[in-house]
Amino acid sequence: MPDLSAASKSVAPGPLPADLTGMQDDADFDAVARLKAIARLPLPEVPPADGIRVLHISLYCYKSFAIRILHALALKDGANSHAMFFKNNFTNDHLPVTETEIQLLKARVTAARPEIVMLSVMAPYVIAAERIVREIRSVSDATVIIGGKYPTIDPVHALRIADYACKGEGELVLLHVLARQRQGRDFRDIKGLWYKDDAGRAVDMGQQFLHQEMDDFPYPAVAEPQMSFIEMNRITKTDPEIDEEEFLMMAGRGCVYLCSFCVNSLLIPMNRGNGRFVRLRSPENVIEEIEYRRRKCKKAERITFNDEVFGVFDDWVTDFSNKYKAACQMPFECELVPRLIKEHNVEQLAKAGMNSLHFGIQSGQDDIRKEIMHRPGTNSELIEKARILEKNGVTPQFDMILGNPFDTAESLGEALDLLLALPQPMRLNTYKMQFYPHYPFTKMALEAGHITADDVSYEKCAEGTLYNMVFRPRFSFFDRRVHLENAIYVMPLQNSAVHRMVMALRRHNSVLLGALISLIAVYRYNTGFEQRPALIWMRRVVIGVTLLFRGDWKMLAKKTARAFMRPIQRRPHTGRLSSR
Repeated sequence: MPDLSAASKSVAPGPLPADLTGMQDDADFDAVARLKAIARLPLPEVPPADGIRVLHISLYCYKSFAIRILHALALKDGANSHAMFFKNNFTNDHLPVTETEIQLLKARVTAARPEIVMLSVMAPYVIAAERIVREIRSVSDATVIIGGKYPTIDPVHALRIADYACKGEGELVLLHVLARQRQGRDFRDIKGLWYKDDAGRAVDMGQQFLHQEMDDFPYPAVAEPQMSFIEMNRITKTDPEIDEEEFLMMAGRGCVYLCSFCVNSLLIPMNRGNGRFVRLRSPENVIEEIEYRRRKCKKAERITFNDEVFGVFDDWVTDFSNKYKAACQMPFECELVPRLIKEHNVEQLAKAGMNSLHFGIQSGQDDIRKEIMHRPGTNSELIEKARILEKNGVTPQFDMILGNPFDTAESLGEALDLLLALPQPMRLNTYKMQFYPHYPFTKMALEAGHITADDVSYEKCAEGTLYNMVFRPRFSFFDRRVHLENAIYVMPLQNSAVHRMVMALRRHNSVLLGALISLIAVYRYNTGFEQRPALIWMRRVVIGVTLLFRGDWKMLAKKTARAFMRPIQRRPHTGRLSSR
């Protein structure tokens, strides 16, 4: 177990080495040396009042790794850093921005008096970002920098919104920006930071190389100074993470596959020759972050590793498993592309505490998975990998993407065959296919005539993701494709009658059976995802009456107590479409 005593103390950052101070130009500034010099410094209890005032903003993501890391890094570098989390992402029902929230935003910006505003933006939130920047400019003359997946993929478009667009990872760019601000210089000619020249033309500044030593990056900040959260017409400085029952963490970055619907299909080619794309933190560093979070979040009971290649590299798995088992007593789950699941690694991770693993099916037909989604693995391999998990006491969780225009009734029927062959009871996450600008899958859908150029606008992207990220079943009498997608959606229901109906529908095109399954799917969606109080209480009453007639008083008392103690509320969405 590493010695965490020094890391647990919050004191002001110490002075940087002499050779990292008083730099006058970028030729003398080594961002990597600065990063390494401050890597092990603890976060300050009180940010320096005379530090550079920088405001980091996350849109629709309270758990944003990027903003939490950049806030921690800026604090360690002596900046008077603020982090604002503007709106959260609720499953299929993101709440629209209200005028009250805009006023809260403007008041927070006015109070922070930032010299620099840095936004992290993904494609679904471009429209929101445009409005946010306009509102910020009405109360501040701060320089606005936009970063994240959106400007990395489309930096020229991003320059319509902000003064600068960060292409690629932002940690080294941030250190350059803070150094320039200390010197009173503009940010032009920083590698990775695109801008417009005096003629209004975008200047290509490439991107920073991928820093390889992941332990140099700070942990994502949790409940640190000067963090604020705006949602439901309220602002709070209390980090919601402290009340979560789960730690969402990453032990590394990068993926090895080029799935056509995933952002990595663009990021991997973009970074060829720019350093290893897949990079891991040391097991010691991961465990240090767990201890950091434990001190902050007393209610946490489990950990979810959000990496795309967690548990792939044999030596790392052995080292991590041994250290985790000795240091932590929390169950954890992770994500992994099925092709990369290896039984000897599963065995070690299961002994260390892994009790669940997500992997993506994405399509139930081998040809669509391979030729359209550019994704490895056959149905027989998926079944084999699921059995490996089951054998080792690890619950498999499967991801499926519905709403794929290349799917047919035949391929959806094959998907049902696959699901019926997988271990039961089934934990299945069903997402809706999104058409993000520039993605290979989107280009194929355009070429095939399944969508038009209008379907790929940032407005349509926002509409699709904000309200249809998770598959939303719909009722139909006659559309067999709709019936089969709804049948896939109800597969997790542990009800033998439902499963018999699904198998019957798979064999025969029945209008009545398809309509009945569609009704069940819509009901499941509205009680499970939308959390409709009327439907939930109706279900509770039916269950209560059934238990009453059975005379099962013990279970009735338990269900009644749980019904009145558990609030009905919106569920934040923490999943994402990835290549896992």
